[in-house]
Amino acid sequence: MSNTSDVKGEISGQWLIRPCEEYHEELSHCRGWLGRLQQRYMFGEKTDCAPIAEALHHCMFWLQRKDVDSLKKLILYEEDRLIHRKLASENNDVWQKRSKPPSDWNAPLPDWAKKRAESIGKHQEQKQS
Repeated sequence: MSNTSDVKGEISGQWLIRPCEEYHEELSHCRGWLGRLQQRYMFGEKTDCAPIAEALHHCMFWLQRKDVDSLKKLILYEEDRLIHRKLASENNDVWQKRSKPPSDWNAPLPDWAKKRAESIGKHQEQKQS
């Protein structure tokens, strides 16, 4: 039986929850042809969309019925999602990580870049007039 109640205090991690519409969009993308194409390109196979569908289900139960068990499962889903994103970033070996900025990070712009920036500025002024 589900645990329904009015949640008076903040449940730890509740701030992680996104609007249910975002879970729906994520699921639609996962199941759509473009999402499937990206999955095939990135992983060589289709990704299981069931966890996203479950997250949407839990979000709707939380939103409509204030089901605390669904809220807790949704928080676990979001925590797991954030851990996977962080690990993917940390394990990315494509780019060399820097400990300090390049020595010329604040050097003046080259002439071609200055002219381009000026022309963009003039274009913006003309639009506002």
